[in-house]
Amino acid sequence: MKILVVGGMHGNEPLGIELVKALRNKPINNVDAVFANERAIQQNVRFVDQDLNRTFPGSVNGKTYEQRRAAWLIEKAKHYDIVLDFHNTYCSGNDCCFIGEQAKPILTQTAGFLDLRRVIVANYDCLNKYAKNCISIEISLDSPINSTELWYDRVRLLAQLQQFTTEGVIEKYLFTYRMSLQDRDTYKLKKANLKAFQAIDPALANKLGVRSPAYPIFIGDRFTPYNYGGILEKI
Repeated sequence: MKILVVGGMHGNEPLGIELVKALRNKPINNVDAVFANERAIQQNVRFVDQDLNRTFPGSVNGKTYEQRRAAWLIEKAKHYDIVLDFHNTYCSGNDCCFIGEQAKPILTQTAGFLDLRRVIVANYDCLNKYAKNCISIEISLDSPINSTELWYDRVRLLAQLQQFTTEGVIEKYLFTYRMSLQDRDTYKLKKANLKAFQAIDPALANKLGVRSPAYPIFIGDRFTPYNYGGILEKI
């Protein structure tokens, strides 16, 4: 199985960056590793001109670095069976992964193998939408699995795998709504005690215009202070 590991889609999220460094220092057969947004990594910022993971599909002749980098990543991803794109969040209890609406079945199997039981389908302009072989892995900074060594070992085992024997129990969600700072203030969301993957009050879901049961994610994440969080529904 040929794997591409992507780190630094957001230049200040450390897990993927450190994992790419580890893979370059100690390569694994059939695994390549790349930094997605090298300029943002160098500056330790989320992005330079625009959020790379909202810039897809990008353009090889784009005006910004992120636009050109997005197009390059899509082309790069075509040469691999699986692309593992690593992210971090400050929010506790948010370990999960993202795939696109047209994702290949191998990605759900990959999630089970990697013990990522919460799989979220993304329908916005991220890498997953355009690379059907890409699974984006979100790990909380305070999670026990926020470990370069642990993920190095999981990547090594995945690269050696001949076939999947079991998918495991998977909870599948659809990303349906991005809560704004205005939502936070209008609906007093800070007082709602929202917790990741715990259903919100149906009355609040109705105010937000989302179907109940609805599940919050990335509440008040310091990596994205311009949003308040996201809302999911189960598939």
